[in-house]
Amino acid sequence: MIGPIGNKFAPIGDPGRQIYEDSLQVFEEVIQAACQKVGIDPVRADQIAIAGEITEQVFRHLLEDDVVIADVSNGNPNVMYELGLRHTTGKLTIQIGEFGQLPFDITAIRTIQFSRSPRGLIDARNELERALQAGLLDGQDPLTATRVWRDVQSGKPEVELSPSDISDATESEDDAPGLLEMMTEVENGLQSMVDDANTITEAIEQIGMVTELSGAEMEKANQSGAPNSSRLALVAKYAANIKDPVGKLEEASTSFAAHMSSINDGVKALLQIIQTADPDDRPEGWSEFLDQLISMAESSREGMEGLNSFGTAAEGMGSLSRQLRGPGKKINGAVANMRKAIADIDAWERTAQSIRKATEA
Repeated sequence: MIGPIGNKFAPIGDPGRQIYEDSLQVFEEVIQAACQKVGIDPVRADQIAIAGEITEQVFRHLLEDDVVIADVSNGNPNVMYELGLRHTTGKLTIQIGEFGQLPFDITAIRTIQFSRSPRGLIDARNELERALQAGLLDGQDPLTATRVWRDVQSGKPEVELSPSDISDATESEDDAPGLLEMMTEVENGLQSMVDDANTITEAIEQIGMVTELSGAEMEKANQSGAPNSSRLALVAKYAANIKDPVGKLEEASTSFAAHMSSINDGVKALLQIIQTADPDDRPEGWSEFLDQLISMAESSREGMEGLNSFGTAAEGMGSLSRQLRGPGKKINGAVANMRKAIADIDAWERTAQSIRKATEA
């Protein structure tokens, strides 16, 4: 595993110490955990126990190891140099990196992006595990660097593009969305997500009111010593009353996650453009766009707090009565949809806040 090393002996608060701790967290919670699942023993450069020149040992690992995983967060120069050397081998190489901290020059190569949150690191670990399983089974398609390197070594002449190849490439570029189309698509998606979030809030409020009334009725029945048949009737009444709002909750959360997925690449691309451009060259409305992302993150977290409480309660619904298993599953599904979506939204917010701080500095 190659990645930023930092300095574990630096004082707390020192940038070198922070790099070390961030890199170690990714190694332990994502890389090591995923590798163990597929029977691989990952090794970091600073954990190589053999005496000798560390640089030479790292180069031998890059050349000889079956798998190399590269943490490209923040584009550490040593990591990028080592990654470039590894790409010439054609062996299985998997890139991961923290969203918003990726070097622009390698964004064309598939990279497992993660947010530095408990849920985000778990998702990255699962995605890395799948990538390792697929790569060990089927290998990987050679990158451009690998193909060029091999062609040069073998003396194979460069492939000339035919007129039809050039025409197809031109048509593809003509069909690619421009900045205005990209921003319009993102704006529409964000508005749809706001609408979905409002529907989710309304559904949660309705379920809350029904739950409160039902709880009062059930407490009254318990105090009066009512038979189980009476309590079962109250449960059936409760299940019927929450059917519609739970259905709306499930539908809105699914829609929210779908809109989130559809614009995620566009949002990341816009953030990348804003982050790398000079302030005077940034697209019009960039500041309002950042405000919108930050506001979306705050409101999503607020809504998630209420949804989480229902998710906890829903886990015990099925054991109380089979009539509540259906609503319980739908609530749990809504919670799962929102958690995944909010992990990405949190990543948007972190990048937006980072741009804000850099601009104000």
